[in-house]
Amino acid sequence: MGPAPDRSALSDGELVRRVREGEADAYAELVRRTRQRGYRLARRITRNHEDADDVLQESYVKAYRALDRFAADRSFGPWFLTIVARTALSSIRDAKRRAADSLDEPGADGAAPLGERVADPTQDAAALERRVKVERAYARLSEDHRVVLALRVDADLSYAAMADALSVPVGTVMSRLARAREALIDALNEMREAEPR
Repeated sequence: MGPAPDRSALSDGELVRRVREGEADAYAELVRRTRQRGYRLARRITRNHEDADDVLQESYVKAYRALDRFAADRSFGPWFLTIVARTALSSIRDAKRRAADSLDEPGADGAAPLGERVADPTQDAAALERRVKVERAYARLSEDHRVVLALRVDADLSYAAMADALSVPVGTVMSRLARAREALIDALNEMREAEPR
């Protein structure tokens, strides 16, 4: 058995067509294209590495089963990330998530935990310090604010896709996003004011 054919140049629509025609290996390319962003989004919403992995695997199964409803002229990524968002939201709403271990959890794609990277002298200390502050401020936000920011910043979904994932009107998404950004800025300012002079 030889190596799998290179499908990296094929469009999402062509890959989906091939999967529908029985070429299950074509799905691996769709997974490769979406795995990193899908994990980041699931992790941001669940705030836990194990739950994010579970959400991602469940999302791939759901997407595979729903491929007959995928419009071939669309991009697979945003469609899949909507599935990830819904699955992650369902996971936390069903109280399946465990307490987050923000600095000790592995980073995206298996990177060292943020706490270890902060201690690494080869890293840009100022950039890591800013990131730690943003993560701590983000952790102070309400679930609604964290989710809407994750959909926009981590998943880079359009307002329409966000509305679809959250089952709310686009106007609601826009107002939630504005309030979430304000809340994040407020949290950062509160932390700055609490720092010793």
